[in-house]
Amino acid sequence: MTLRRDLSRVVVVGASLAGHRAVQSLRRAGYAGYLTVIGEERHSPYDRFPLSKRFLDRSLRRDQLDLAPAAHEAIWRLSSRAVGLDAVGREVVLDSGERLPYDGLVVATGARARDADRVDRVSGAFVMRTVDDAEALRRHLKTQHRHVLVVGGGLIGAEVAATVNAGGHRTVLIDPGEVPTSRALGHPVAEHLLDLHRAAGLTVLTGERAEDLVISDGAVRGVRLRDGNVWRADTVVLATGTTPNVEWLEGSGLDFAAGLRCTATLHASGAVADERIVGAGDVALVPQSLLAGLPLRLESWASTLAQADVAAKSLLQGRVDSQGCPTLPTYATTIHGLRARVVGYPQVADTTRLLWGSLRDGQALFVLGRCGQAVGVVSVNVHEALPDLARQLLPRVGTGDIVLRSAPDSH
Repeated sequence: MTLRRDLSRVVVVGASLAGHRAVQSLRRAGYAGYLTVIGEERHSPYDRFPLSKRFLDRSLRRDQLDLAPAAHEAIWRLSSRAVGLDAVGREVVLDSGERLPYDGLVVATGARARDADRVDRVSGAFVMRTVDDAEALRRHLKTQHRHVLVVGGGLIGAEVAATVNAGGHRTVLIDPGEVPTSRALGHPVAEHLLDLHRAAGLTVLTGERAEDLVISDGAVRGVRLRDGNVWRADTVVLATGTTPNVEWLEGSGLDFAAGLRCTATLHASGAVADERIVGAGDVALVPQSLLAGLPLRLESWASTLAQADVAAKSLLQGRVDSQGCPTLPTYATTIHGLRARVVGYPQVADTTRLLWGSLRDGQALFVLGRCGQAVGVVSVNVHEALPDLARQLLPRVGTGDIVLRSAPDSH
């Protein structure tokens, strides 16, 4: 790989998984210049994805979340926040007032819990995004058995609800949709998971939207639904999605309306965009080739790593020689013992077809389609090699053309 020679000082804004991986990728690709990482949290980089499951139920220790050390590869400036970007003058403005010059910039500021401000300084109210969030909820649940409301039936909400319920707390999951997790797992798997929730003793309210927290004397007392009814609880977890951390890009000339809009090569787009700025991770809004260029933010561990690798190479090579991200989104979850794995884009699917097995028998494989084109594969309790099969199928066939002639290898 031919490296640009005009990058002597690279700044990475964001010290979570995307920023950590970008640092490693830059060094592995041969970048030998100055490298500085700006991180708002006080913690060294750690893995967020077990927070709502194995960390919350205490089967993982805090130190087991930490990512492989990369301290020798960069200057890490933690507890420091970027508040502005001068893309013309090539400077990142910090909350201290310092202006940090760069020749190359990696935007990896991620996303925050959408309702973080609503739970601030409210006893018994939580979000689930950072390790501090998870530790606070763990401490709260340890003191006594609680009556917990989890608002939001996406993967994080479902994982938190199942974990808390398994810990012996009376738990209610509230979701505005009719089938929680259907955008993440497809309808058949989500419907099966709904049955598992209820069989485990978890109460699920579907088609209900929580409008407000009910607060008294600084402590949460429940939530008020849109119809005015109040569900009482001493613990509420708001798992209503994320908001990309892009406010600091105001006035920069970059396009960041719904996340930092990037090209397929992860170069930032906008009026002043140049090949010296790239994005990666939860903040990046990236066109997806399988979806005719539809831009999406992909909030998954594997996608974050893949994007950080591509962003680092694109920054070092420049726009002309760069290539787009070659991998499809991949993520997995285990809830009530159901091990689901997803490849592709179930959130945009309009059809689902069973390829093999059955949910009743405990193993199944589904393909999800959009306008006749396969856009996702979802497996339940099937061998880890399944994503390789999915990557072979998705780019070239429609949902009506897939025939799986034998069962995939399984545990």
